[in-house]
Amino acid sequence: MAIEILLLIIGIALLYFGGEWLITGATTLARKLGVAPLIVGLTVVAFGTSAPELFVNTRAALAGHGEISFGNIFGSNIANIALILGLCAIARPMVVHKQLVRKTIPMLLAFTGLAIFMVLDPVRELEDIPGFTRMDGLILLALFVCFLYLTAMSTRSKKKRTLLPGQIEDVEDLVGDYSMGFCLLIIVASLGALVGGAELTVSAAIALARQLGISEAAIGLTVVAFGTSLPELAVGLIATRKGQADLAIGNVVGSNIFNLLLIMGVTSTISDVPLPVGGQEDLVVAGWLVVLLYLTALTQKRVARTEGWVLVVIYLGYTGWRFFASVSAA
Repeated sequence: MAIEILLLIIGIALLYFGGEWLITGATTLARKLGVAPLIVGLTVVAFGTSAPELFVNTRAALAGHGEISFGNIFGSNIANIALILGLCAIARPMVVHKQLVRKTIPMLLAFTGLAIFMVLDPVRELEDIPGFTRMDGLILLALFVCFLYLTAMSTRSKKKRTLLPGQIEDVEDLVGDYSMGFCLLIIVASLGALVGGAELTVSAAIALARQLGISEAAIGLTVVAFGTSLPELAVGLIATRKGQADLAIGNVVGSNIFNLLLIMGVTSTISDVPLPVGGQEDLVVAGWLVVLLYLTALTQKRVARTEGWVLVVIYLGYTGWRFFASVSAA
């Protein structure tokens, strides 16, 4: 078991550094090519922090391990809100921009509700297995394209702000002083790290789940999801330390939307993603956290330290219960 744990740690480390290198290399290259900060923020930064989830889920889907994909997506979304926003709020209370309250968080709420409906589809035939089908994946990908279009259109007028506040003005902080050739080398190295990290993470997670006798969904929800959420955690804490609450919150909300639409869309298009045992609880917690975030932002306009501690306790309590309950059931 020690070998599997070591391989899992190495895989998660490769995913983390792969995501970080991809953001740095691609952002620097884009700026050298004269790409507007807006486009960089809406594509490179948002995609880079979600790259670990994408590579892990693609690898798991190709290998026929849909439970890991399910656990990783909803586990990452739970970690992004409960753990990352919680830690950021503890470090420094965050004021929520009105654009997030009016548009972005409601969109995340709608997409989360749609994802839950797709899994628990009441009009599904009785013999069908609950989960995401290829048709669901195509719908999610189409919605992702629409989301990117609406986000880009919302920034064309100087009177309007992006749907993801903070990801435009602050991308300059991510640009390095590298030549174009070195940027390309960084990007190639990052992609190699992401592919290798995904391979090690998925293989080690499957082996570890079998040795512990727990479900692949449980280990995907806890260990794998935490590992793939590390880029969001790094961006969130750095932004919070600099007083850029918009970037911290916008990155989390944007990453959750990317996870639901792009990553689950790609994953379920490759292979059906079934609802695992205990998956209903994951759906409820993921949906409830989005509602809690929206109500907090709507009524208080901020996420204070108290709410931050509550979110962290919710994360530790739920993931701890989910992991040990799966061990006990085995």
